[in-house]
Amino acid sequence: MKQNVQTVTVETPEHFELEFRLAGIGTRFLAFLLDRIIQFGVVLTLILMVSLFALLIWRVDPSVEILKRLEGSIGQWMLGAAILLYGIIVLGYFILFEYFWSGSTPGKRWQDIRVIRTDGRPISFLDSAVRNILRFVDILFEVYPIGLMIMFVDGKNRRLGDLAAGTLVVMDKEIKRPTGGTGGNRIDESDSSLRPIVSAMTPADYRLVSRFLARRASLERAHRSKLAAEIRDRVIKRSNGPIPAHVNVETWLERVEQAYRRRTRVL
Repeated sequence: MKQNVQTVTVETPEHFELEFRLAGIGTRFLAFLLDRIIQFGVVLTLILMVSLFALLIWRVDPSVEILKRLEGSIGQWMLGAAILLYGIIVLGYFILFEYFWSGSTPGKRWQDIRVIRTDGRPISFLDSAVRNILRFVDILFEVYPIGLMIMFVDGKNRRLGDLAAGTLVVMDKEIKRPTGGTGGNRIDESDSSLRPIVSAMTPADYRLVSRFLARRASLERAHRSKLAAEIRDRVIKRSNGPIPAHVNVETWLERVEQAYRRRTRVL
């Protein structure tokens, strides 16, 4: 991986370069601020709903046993429940959005940024879980004293969670440059044959392709080749297109993944 002041360039195993512009600290803060506002809104709405429900039950039947027992300590119970609920929502919000939106949250999409792995691939559930669980180390009183310090020192604007998970936060645009390989294995990004295939793909197809590309290095060679061909055939079947000839299957899957991301902004 090579880096300059504003961009980071990742070379894939297929010798393609993906160049990303790093997201600035200010941009990331604005994205985080919107996500926090949404989270607070969800928490307050749930607390209000529970409070109104409890009040309604009390008005209907003040003798309800559980409410009578909690009457003296209702404030402490509500505070404890609110803290627990807040923690679950904070973690679940970031983990689920980043996983299912491939590195994005509402705040990140607002600022046109996303989280990726350092090899340029979409993040996995584990990647998202690690980087977000460590928010509790980075964060203090709704600011990031530890996280900001590490981001300034790191030079790639990564906080502790990013370092542990092996992730980067980048702008929602990328420049792809082929750096090698044989002509038969390279597919032009403007190749019109990819358009009907990508148009027919479902989010499940995309996740299948993305996960295979992210984990293929750990697969046994024969199984890896067979699985790549099966995924290619599944993707092509939806569009009733021909199987590409004289093209490496994994290289073709990588270009399909990139074309799908550009078309749908599942980034």
